[in-house]
Formats: sequence, C-alpha cells, structure tokens
Amino acid sequence: MGSLTWITLNPRLKEGINLINNLNNTKFELLLTHISTSDTDELFTENELKKLQDTLKLNESELQLLLQSISYLFKQSNKVILKPTDLQKQLIDILGVEEQKSEIFIKEWTNQTNKDLGSFENRYDVKNISWQINLQTASNFGNRQAKPNARIQLDLSKVTENDKDEKVILEMGEDGLHQLYNTLETIQLRLDNMSKNKN
Repeated sequence: MGSLTWITLNPRLKEGINLINNLNNTKFELLLTHISTSDTDELFTENELKKLQDTLKLNESELQLLLQSISYLFKQSNKVILKPTDLQKQLIDILGVEEQKSEIFIKEWTNQTNKDLGSFENRYDVKNISWQINLQTASNFGNRQAKPNARIQLDLSKVTENDKDEKVILEMGEDGLHQLYNTLETIQLRLDNMSKNKN
C-alpha cells in the first residue's frame, strides 16, 4: 500500500473511514453535501447532532470522528489537482474507501471543484516553456531607443486529452516581467509553506 502527499492515513482516520464505509449511501451523500457546502466551522447545531446520533445509531465520539473524517478528506482533497479517476483510485486503493462511497465523493468533489476552478475538462498542463529576448526600437521625436521585450511560449496539453495541444505566446516588457516574477515567487512561497505544514 502506497502513501499520499495530500493526506496522512493514521489509525484515527482509518477508524473514521470504517465508519464512512458502514454508512448508508444516501445518508453519506447528504452528510457530504452538507459538509462540502457549509460556510461555517460549526457544521451542525447541537440539536442536529443529537438527531444524527439517533438516526445513524452512533455514540457522540463516533459521530464526531465520522464528521471530522468526512470534512478532513474533502478539505485535503481540495488542496491537490488530480484527475477524478486518479483521486477515486487513491480513495479506494490507498485509503480504503468503499467503491460506492468513493463514487459519491468524486461526484461532489467534481461539482465543488468546477464551481471554484471551472470545468476539469477545460484545464491544461504546461508541457514546455521556451523564451527569447528581443530588442524593439521605439521612435520618440527622432530619438531612437531600444527596449527589451520578452517573448514566452507555453506549450500546453489538455488534461483530459493528451493529443490536444495548444501554444500560448506572451509578450511583455520589463514591468510585465517584474509582475510575473513576483507572482511566481508568491506562489512558490505558498507551496513551500504547504509542504512544511505537511511534514
């Protein structure tokens, strides 16, 4: 059994996944939808929790573990970019989620991801980046000045279709390059921080 970069399968999570697998599929779907669309940290009121305990026939600690496990799985899976089929395979083969539960999970995950990031089918991977610097001559009342201009070409491949390639060409001056550099630096810092938090 392998390991995943986006989640750690510890004994407590294993126990939570067992509770998920023992749930009725309809009840799991309702819980997952409620959790994934909730805007607050308090997912359920005290009255709702008591009703859930009775309905699911779980004690208080089991119910808390069940809800925490569903919430944790969903939040962590939103931190990675994967094809739905790859994520489902990981849920089943590595985390031990039952196949029908994984299908329900992927359906909700795809719905929420599409709302946040757009349709998965319209996303691209960057296969290659090439660039060159040109000098453009600009005329300013008779004074000719050479201005550096960067030309960056992105070779893209559609995530769902390996043979669907596109090229995007960006042309920018010094200000645009500074902005691009600063944006990439910010992204790299965020990625580094996320990696440190996982370790």
